[in-house]
Amino acid sequence: MTNTRLLYLLALLLLMGCGASREEEAQEKLSEALALRDAGNFNLARIKLDSILLTYSDLSEESAKARDLLAEININEQERNLAFLDSALQAQEALLQPMLKNFIESDEYGSETVLIHRRQRPENSYNRSFLRAHLNTAGDFFISSRYHGTEWIKHNQIRVYYRDQSVSSLEVEEDGFNNRRFEDGEFKWEIVNYKEGKDNGIVDFIATNYDQPLRVQFRGKKYEYIIMERFDREAIRDAYEISFLLKEIAHIKEEQARAREAIRQFKQ
Repeated sequence: MTNTRLLYLLALLLLMGCGASREEEAQEKLSEALALRDAGNFNLARIKLDSILLTYSDLSEESAKARDLLAEININEQERNLAFLDSALQAQEALLQPMLKNFIESDEYGSETVLIHRRQRPENSYNRSFLRAHLNTAGDFFISSRYHGTEWIKHNQIRVYYRDQSVSSLEVEEDGFNNRRFEDGEFKWEIVNYKEGKDNGIVDFIATNYDQPLRVQFRGKKYEYIIMERFDREAIRDAYEISFLLKEIAHIKEEQARAREAIRQFKQ
């Protein structure tokens, strides 16, 4: 009985001695992480490497390899992100370019560069009543109502309508900036800006119904009525859509910058 127990213990010790060493176990896990990286499974590879760094922290060589491979994976992931962002940027710019054909860049009308529809330039529109699209190169967008006449109507609101459909803006009180008036001899001008949602859905209404003969009511102490020119409707629709593209392009470029900075950090 005693001999049998001794033989069992010797066999068990022999089997234990033949088992994989911790170095071999770590190397095997490194190989698994590398295979996951090559397959593009960056998250799983990263989890595997984090486990190696936690479990085999006392093995300096294997830990160093794990850290190097982790840095490579992070770089590969950011490079893949950059490739996707480059493709997305090209797609957005391809959509943008044909939409800009009727707009010009100008820095002549204020401190920032703006995009103005060719038919709505101030020199072409100073003596008419209309709704103007305002757009800058950052994608900020709003509309304004511009009244021209021989008497004040002191308007602070507009209503856009077609048949039985209509949308009214919120009122904009006179403040010398978003609601201002000036005159030159017998002619009067009134300009009201509808920023930060003050249009109350008018922009969406115009963009959706740009192909209809939309009418505008200037509402104040008195009233003025116009039928929108087709190019004014198209200017608002196009500027509205361009604003989304410009903001998306700016967002993509910010993401590209972050990815490049991350790659630079990982390579240090």
